[in-house]
Amino acid sequence: MATEPIRTEETIKIHGAEIFGLIPSWLESGRGKDVPIGAPRTVALALADEFRRRVRSAEPLEIDLNNQDEASDMLYAVCALLSDECVNSADSALEEVETIRGLVEECVWANDYMEERESLLCSLAFTAWRAARILRLARRAQLWESEYKKVFRRSLLWRAAESSCESESGIARAAEGIVWSCPESVFQILLYLQDRREADPLGTSKIAEGVYRSLQGLRLPDDVHPFLLAEAALLVGGSLRLIGRPRGVDQWSELAEQHLRSDSNPRPSLVRIAFLRLTVLHEQSRCDLVAKAAPDLEKSFADLGMEEDRVKCRILWAASLKVLGRFQHALEVLQPVRQWKTNIRPGLYGWVLLHSGDLHQLCGHYSLALKEMAEAERLLREGRQFTGLADVNSMISCVYRSHGMLNEALQLLKSSCDEHARLGTKSLEAGNRMLIAETYLAMGRAHDAELEIRGAIPVFEELAMVADAVAAVNLLREAIRRQRFDPKPISDIRERLRPKK
Repeated sequence: MATEPIRTEETIKIHGAEIFGLIPSWLESGRGKDVPIGAPRTVALALADEFRRRVRSAEPLEIDLNNQDEASDMLYAVCALLSDECVNSADSALEEVETIRGLVEECVWANDYMEERESLLCSLAFTAWRAARILRLARRAQLWESEYKKVFRRSLLWRAAESSCESESGIARAAEGIVWSCPESVFQILLYLQDRREADPLGTSKIAEGVYRSLQGLRLPDDVHPFLLAEAALLVGGSLRLIGRPRGVDQWSELAEQHLRSDSNPRPSLVRIAFLRLTVLHEQSRCDLVAKAAPDLEKSFADLGMEEDRVKCRILWAASLKVLGRFQHALEVLQPVRQWKTNIRPGLYGWVLLHSGDLHQLCGHYSLALKEMAEAERLLREGRQFTGLADVNSMISCVYRSHGMLNEALQLLKSSCDEHARLGTKSLEAGNRMLIAETYLAMGRAHDAELEIRGAIPVFEELAMVADAVAAVNLLREAIRRQRFDPKPISDIRERLRPKK
């Protein structure tokens, strides 16, 4: 019986944890062969100097950029030289790096299995970003940051950051490794953690705090060190918000602001801090303040070219208008985002459809609502936006409830509640408990409703969600009335909610 040949590429993918065990066989297979090991450092630097001279003078290039073996080492040397020069010669470095990056974008490397081209594009974008920040060209810097994210998210570099942050050993190595990492490596870890936050807020807060502690003891270039410290602190604060720790959000936001006092280009990060504080107000049901402040904040994001943040701000703005009962206005806020769809990563657009679908079901447009929520679920799952994914079930449950399908609605709500409990998103878990309680009341199960409400009230109290706590007390009264119990416990809860003198 013939044996099917082993395909090495497939073996590596399936047994990634054993990849180091394959190294000896690779070495053996290369014996006696002329294996290219790259140009010596001095040669690469000389080639880089000549290449840059020709680019600056618009002379024909001697090197073929489409020949990866010939061009890659030289281009790495170019990146290193421009990175060193951007601090003291930011203006000329920015102009040069933008030109060279355009040339690299046009390169076609057919056998680029390690994605060196993407790595070079990222390094050049990082240098352009640094130079623009030093020159206080805030909008130009944000455009380069967006370009960096676009390439980074679809590259092997992203998967390398993922492997560093998705296991206990990897997390430990990442935190320790930052001690000798270059600024771009830290930048990559922070970008990855920004997207990871919605998949595991508690775990992300711990990793980001470890990164922050490591960064404190480093000697990185002055133009990026305060920014990286502020971004790490902001990541911790944003993660703590998701798991219901508003005091921690305040502490880490203040830390971020302290670092930004010595940053060369603080405005983008300061606007992000303002947005984080606005999300806390939304969760505390102070939606009137959010709806009032969001338009100016969205304009700031637009002026700075911070398109992803701008989309997030419109989502928060619409969510607050929804709570205030201004459904049509909320839909109008989300409408322009649909025109930007091609420039928005799928996971983020999933949030847009999630809230749009919920607004449509509130307006009674159930068919459209279900269509948008189904697409939102697909995009959120693809983007590992698990907090949003947990919300999908609770929002679809509202459609079922409106059609009298209470058992189906209850199962979806319990699923959503369990997922928020797993993620540690306490405020959203408590909100689901209230929806479960309302469903139980509609089913005539007042005692079960009471248990859910009593589980939610302490969370509302802890997170200073006063409006939600008051609504919970009123619903608890109704649950108790239906059971003909003594309403004394309600007065005890009200006493705890009463402002202290």
